[in-house]
Amino acid sequence: MKKVLLGVSASISAYKAVEIVRLLKKRGYKVKVLMTEDATKFVSPLTFEVVSEEAVIVDQFKDADNKKVEHIRLAREYDLLLIAPASLDLIGKLSCGIADSFLALIFYAFEKKVLISPAMNSSMYNHPVNQKNIEYLKSIRVDFIEPDSGSLACGEEGIGRLPSPEYIVERVEAELTDKILKDKKILITGGPTREKFDDFRFLSNPSSGKTGLFLAEKARNFGAKVTLISGKTALKRPWGVEYVEIESARDMEREVKKRIKDIDILIMSAAVADFRPEIYKKGKIKKEKIKDTYDLKLVKNPDILKEVSKAKKEGQIFVGFSAQEDLNMDEAKKKLKEKKLDLIVLNKISDKRGGFESDENKVIIISKDEDIEKTRFLSKEEIAEKILKFIYEKWVKKER
Repeated sequence: MKKVLLGVSASISAYKAVEIVRLLKKRGYKVKVLMTEDATKFVSPLTFEVVSEEAVIVDQFKDADNKKVEHIRLAREYDLLLIAPASLDLIGKLSCGIADSFLALIFYAFEKKVLISPAMNSSMYNHPVNQKNIEYLKSIRVDFIEPDSGSLACGEEGIGRLPSPEYIVERVEAELTDKILKDKKILITGGPTREKFDDFRFLSNPSSGKTGLFLAEKARNFGAKVTLISGKTALKRPWGVEYVEIESARDMEREVKKRIKDIDILIMSAAVADFRPEIYKKGKIKKEKIKDTYDLKLVKNPDILKEVSKAKKEGQIFVGFSAQEDLNMDEAKKKLKEKKLDLIVLNKISDKRGGFESDENKVIIISKDEDIEKTRFLSKEEIAEKILKFIYEKWVKKER
């Protein structure tokens, strides 16, 4: 179990730290909260104790077990120090060697990764003294989570908001994940494609893009250099990933071919349209000009994976997906062989619980030497992790 120390300093956004603790606990981390005295004016230590199931330390002499020299013991025992929110006052003290709180003592004793997430008014955040302090801390290998812009507690607009707890937890998880795919260049496709027949109408499918997004995020966490080529979705763009948004199957083909020679692993999880309208008309086809029916002739789209497999280099790992109404393994194996794949992921799209737009799925992972792993229904995030770990165990681990 990974262990996180969460430092909370005086900021109106301290209430968000409660959700940070909850999310970290949900993901299996042990969390211990350290608060400055002023932070307790915003959120009670009792709140953090209930959520974290750990005693909160505010005062070194009242709350800490000094017989164990606790600021040293905790610094050695825990894997990461996260300070969120970090006030201007605390950032200034940390950059100047002032240790007037238990949280500051931990900072100076901590030899592993430190993440700091500032939260304050824009003028305070942009003040030259604060920026100089931040730059100094960065120079000694402290990483910062940049604040968001938007409406501030004082009623002004600008930079200085504490990012969402979900984003902060993502950053923590990325730091603490084993880098099993370190420096591997991975190209992932995701989401649906759109095939227009006029400027305002198109053919598509209900793919949410979640599988591609989770693959990209997990691969990034595993230390890979990731490019995600995705059709248009309502999902957030992942940080730390090169994101390329496309529209049609031919757009995706172009972007994949542009990058294919320089990558180590290709994972084609996109729901690419098999057909497109033969004729595209600019503007809008007016319904008043159509009688009862409108003939839409379709032509085949390129099979991107089949095309790029022709130029596959030795050592590259190609992964395809086979979305079927049933789990036909023979059909999946045929596709794996025809497209020179190393791995294929068979998933059922007709199941109400899985497939398009759902949050979970059940898949069969098949390698070219017929090493097979079947999953029960899992979240798409868990499925993405399983696929990447399968690739690591099957090929990458043997290279190292």
